[in-house]
Parts: sequence; structure tokens; C-alpha cells
Amino acid sequence: MTEVPVLVPPPSGVVSRAYVTPAMFRAYPTWLDLDNLIPGGAKALEDDDLADVLLAASDWAAGELEGMPLHGHYVQGENVDGYVKTGGRAYVRPRHVPLRQITSMSWGGDPSSMMAVSLPDASMRVDDNRRVSWQPGGGAATFSGPALQFGSRAIAPQRIWVTWSYAAGFPFALLAEPVTADAMSVVVDDPTSILPGDVLRVYDPGQSEAFTVASTYVPMIPAVPPAQTTIPLAAAAQHGHAEGVGVTGFPRRALQAVIAYGVALLMREDVSADEPASPFGPAARTTSDGRGGQAAGLVNDASGWLRSFRPTMRP
Repeated sequence: MTEVPVLVPPPSGVVSRAYVTPAMFRAYPTWLDLDNLIPGGAKALEDDDLADVLLAASDWAAGELEGMPLHGHYVQGENVDGYVKTGGRAYVRPRHVPLRQITSMSWGGDPSSMMAVSLPDASMRVDDNRRVSWQPGGGAATFSGPALQFGSRAIAPQRIWVTWSYAAGFPFALLAEPVTADAMSVVVDDPTSILPGDVLRVYDPGQSEAFTVASTYVPMIPAVPPAQTTIPLAAAAQHGHAEGVGVTGFPRRALQAVIAYGVALLMREDVSADEPASPFGPAARTTSDGRGGQAAGLVNDASGWLRSFRPTMRP
């Protein structure tokens, strides 16, 4: 058996659960009849069916973003190009946004000769969670490459190579334990991308509220798979919440997009006769001549709401 010499694992963060829980979706005014998704089905089966629809809608959202998940996820060992400007400041963009937490970084003029950046780096700046810059070695000559020299000599921007790991995406978790009113902390099943000061919305019908993460919270390097973590709160919980309730840092536009696409799927319009032709019968999609049915407007709206979250860099 011949060993494969190079393995390239995909980045973690595949959409494996919906960004909107069935309870969150039911609480939203969609005016849909959600009690007969499976004829004669029990509520547990109805919720399972609805969860599958919402997972499909969440996966569609990632597809609209060129395969980039929206939920908090850990990108490990990503290789990207960057550049160094005159004066010696280096710039690099992540392939996954928003950038939330850098856990390791190495750079160099050649992939075979990389140097680690000591983190945290006081010179590092993150612009709009989409671009990172730092001052390698304070602008001194820190590595040798073709026509590259720092220090007092001004040079044109030079290409560099960067390998790094980071957390990206918006927080989304389920409560791993029940929460009582006046609690000063909560336990979530996935702390990825949760940072001090974050405002996390709890969508719990009749007692929704917002949690603010305490400034004392210290994020750890994300675990794969995620580990249950206690999150301290800046203010006490106002209501009690059951285990499994969704807690999210998603912008409203992102949630709205998933909900709208989920509604379009649940409408089950028969557009199989429209273009482009589909052998699958009922579907939610638009058509080139505007005959996409009632669901078409929802799909277009959902796509538009996602536009601002698209990654700024793709290979």
C-alpha cells in the first residue's frame, strides 16, 4: 500500500446544523401552517422535518457565500498570499470572514522558509474584520527574499506567504444546560467566535432576550469538535431558558435570509415546467424570464440580504 505524500484536509466549518432552530422559526411571523408538514405526524417528527428544511436553507446560505459558512468555525493552516508595503508593514486577508480570533500565524518570502509571529502582537491591526496588518520586526530586515530589504531603504510592495489559523464567522450555539433567571453565566455547546463584549440574542418565544458576554471572558483556542464552555455574562439573565434554546450573534439580515429561503422551500411550488428545467418537481428557485412563482421573490430577497457577508478574497 503506497502512502499518499500530501494530504490537504478541508477547512472545518461545514454546515451541519441549521442557523435557525425550529422554535426560532415557529416564533417568526411567516403565516405558514407548520402543523402538517408530515400528515398525521407528531410534533417531534414535525420539528425534525422543519429542522431538515432549515438545514437546507442554512447550507444554501453558505453556497451563496462561495462555500463560506456563516457560523463560528475554526480555519486551520490556511495558506494565503500577502504583501509588504513600503515602510515594512505587512497585509493579509482571510478567506473566511468575519475574522474573530487569530490563534497562530507564520510568514515569509518563500513557503519553505517561514517565521512565526508572536501573538498577541501590539503592532497588529484588524480592519473591518476582513484585513490584517502588522509590522514584522518593527520594519527591520526580518527575512531575505528576491529584491526584498526592509529598514531605511524604501522598497515597492513585495509578495509574501502567510500560513495561519483563526476563528471566523458569527457565534451560534445551543444552551448546553438550562438557565435560571438571574444567572450570571450560561453554558453553551459551541463557544467558537464568542468574544468578550459580544451581544448574543436568545430567541425563546415569550421570553427572548440578549446576553452580553462579560469582559472577563477569555476565549480559548477553538476545539474541534467544539467543547461545552461556560460564558460569563455582564448582566444577569432576565428569564429562565431550557436546554437546547438557540443563542446567536448572527446579524438580523443573515437570519432573515435563512428564514426567507426556508419559507420558499416550505411553499413547495411546482415550478418543474419552468426554466431551467428540473426533474425534482417542487422547488424554490428563480427563472430567467421572471416566472419563478411566489417563492422567487423570497429567494431573491434572501440572496440580497446575504450580499454584504460575501468574502473579500477567494482563490
